[in-house]
Amino acid sequence: MPVKILKQIDVSEYPWCNSAVMFRVHSGLGTIRHKSSAENYEDYSYYSHLTLNDKPILQEYIPICPTCEGMLATGYGTENIDCPELKAVSECLNSDYKDIKTSAETLKPLLNLLEDGYYLLADVPHNPTDGKGNFFWSVPNKMTYNNGFRLEYYHSETFSVINGFPQYLYPTQSSEVCNQKRIDEYVEILKNNPNPPRALAYHEYGFISALLDGHHKATAAALLGQQVNCLTIIKTSSCIFEKGEKSVTYDTRIRSVGFSDIKIPVPAGSLYGECMPDIKRLPEDIKITEYNLTGKEFPEAEINAKKYYLNIETLMELYAYDIEGADLTDEIIDRWINECSFDNCARLKCAIIYLMKNNRDMAYRTAVKIISKSTYHLPFETAWTALTHFKDEKTEKLMIDHIVEYGKDSLDVVKSYWD
Repeated sequence: MPVKILKQIDVSEYPWCNSAVMFRVHSGLGTIRHKSSAENYEDYSYYSHLTLNDKPILQEYIPICPTCEGMLATGYGTENIDCPELKAVSECLNSDYKDIKTSAETLKPLLNLLEDGYYLLADVPHNPTDGKGNFFWSVPNKMTYNNGFRLEYYHSETFSVINGFPQYLYPTQSSEVCNQKRIDEYVEILKNNPNPPRALAYHEYGFISALLDGHHKATAAALLGQQVNCLTIIKTSSCIFEKGEKSVTYDTRIRSVGFSDIKIPVPAGSLYGECMPDIKRLPEDIKITEYNLTGKEFPEAEINAKKYYLNIETLMELYAYDIEGADLTDEIIDRWINECSFDNCARLKCAIIYLMKNNRDMAYRTAVKIISKSTYHLPFETAWTALTHFKDEKTEKLMIDHIVEYGKDSLDVVKSYWD
């Protein structure tokens, strides 16, 4: 059996992931694989391709330094690659989502295309952007630096390191195949659907995933200002060796494997080469080609990309201050306001951003509490920015009162309320 579903994983500690199963590929076809060049010792980076049937569907320049940003370019469109397994799976993904185990069984023919090793299949909400404010189908075709394309993100204010996890998308299909009728259909399907059809992604590196299938779903999600849920293939990114092992070879024994921060034990006697098959891979000749995969304009989606989705810097703030996925209460907010330290003010700023996505009523209360204070370091501009999203008489009066009190020194964001 080339693909064996091993077990469901408890992901309750990981706010970026809804559910996941671990699976192993043995005697896989390797149709979906990586090609990597030798390291460039001038800048300690190397070129890499994510390939499908030996065609590069994503092109990269990856730094050896885990906290340094790398470069990305689009690749060859999957619509031009003969891959019946991907086309067959595409049809299965158009029905409402049931659960991660059912999805894993359905995707087995496609998972068999992977190289041997341990993987996760995870249900992960993605932003349909590149992490830089660009709609995912509007990214550059040429090699471009991307702040989210790094193995780890170092947050200098808290001296914390956040391991990369699937969050942003890069296209693998030409924007010219975009079908507006299908997008409109998915807009209707995604509205108020608790279990909408999933897209399919491959977590490539850092915070970037390659969107293998579901470009129309992701576009519909962008038009609605929603995240798009993706069944995401996540390869092993790290492992822990058995005690006493001193060298790293194919036969080195391991105790567990890691997928971002998720560490999972493996059967006793498991070998490094079984989960890291590229240990025996030789460098390949990698040529970067500028494909014309993107270029079509999506005006509304491009506006929404900046309006509704957090860029990588803001998202990392939420994780660095433990706000993403936190159980915030009014009592916690009040304590942060009254105990006005640098960290608490940073937490308040992140809390408003987080609550605007998850609890708008509480976001409103928090913003009003902040603007009513005179404490110097509080995040007033963030609070006022949040209030501009509430168009009602009560909020308008707050804006007018601020302008009356401060006149020409009123904050620009307040004056923008009527734009």
